Amino acid sequence: MMDSIYPWFKDAWIAIHENKNLPHALIFKGKEGIGKYNFAVKFAKSYLCQKTLSNHLPCEACSSCEWFPDVHPDFKHIAPIENEDDELSKRKTVRKKNILIDQIRELSEYLELSVHQEKGRRVVLIEPADSLNHAASNALLKILEEPPENTLFILVTSQTQKLIATIRSRCQLLDLRGPSLDEAKTFLIDQKIIHEDSLLSYTGGSPFIAIKELENQSEREMIIQLLSQGHNIDITKVNYAILTQGLDWTLNVIQKWVFDLLLSLHAQQNYYFKKEEKRIQSQAKQINLDNLLLFTNELNELKKIASHPINQELQLQNIFIKYKQIFEPS
Repeated sequence: MMDSIYPWFKDAWIAIHENKNLPHALIFKGKEGIGKYNFAVKFAKSYLCQKTLSNHLPCEACSSCEWFPDVHPDFKHIAPIENEDDELSKRKTVRKKNILIDQIRELSEYLELSVHQEKGRRVVLIEPADSLNHAASNALLKILEEPPENTLFILVTSQTQKLIATIRSRCQLLDLRGPSLDEAKTFLIDQKIIHEDSLLSYTGGSPFIAIKELENQSEREMIIQLLSQGHNIDITKVNYAILTQGLDWTLNVIQKWVFDLLLSLHAQQNYYFKKEEKRIQSQAKQINLDNLLLFTNELNELKKIASHPINQELQLQNIFIKYKQIFEPS
């Protein structure tokens, strides 16, 4: 857990503590990989702290801070769960993680208990809130319609559009900005994380995604090597080890490459793959635009079901077949 507030969140930290009339429910929204969860946890700890410091940070010495988060009786964290299914794993499929209705039913029972501290506050953190399934969303809505006293709900998400409208309407939105490129660079340097500047471009300036992507470098480079071959790509030589991080992650790499192809077609600089700019510009000259736009739509549709139980290897093979087709003349 962070000891202080990330520089890009300082304005939001001050603003939320200056709000003397907090609603019963907040949505912390921001793009993926900027530290929203850490911010929410730090705020929850501060909100429950018995002796907050002048900068609103928790004191780290009171009983509330010592209990937080694992054994704090007035803090509830709800996160997605995944049912193990060995048969699914054998079929090269992935089961989507969701927050389920049973979890919200347990929350409802928890909220019937009295708060423990004299301060009389309680915090429920739901993260990521966009993983609530339909039944869980409706159950949570009923709680938000008649919220218990002195209970603050914090919903953390990078995709507010996935929350049902009636939940969004009952929450106050706090839009958390991501770091500037310089802030992200400074953060990684301070954390002694060795990286290339091109990695931050690839992750859209999100430092925590950049840290994760350092672990995926070999898979990402294999995908780049395949995409770089354009119409010469040999489908029979696709190494399915690139699916180690799942189909959704693999699709994300391909979508970023295609986005840079579209930029090059319009004589604009690459956004994600700075090191591959010359190669992508060369490919863009061979593109069939109609096929490229069709391929983009197909990627978007496949992304919607990428976390569902599907045969990933078969889907990936089809993707590269269709990718090869965007270089075929009209």
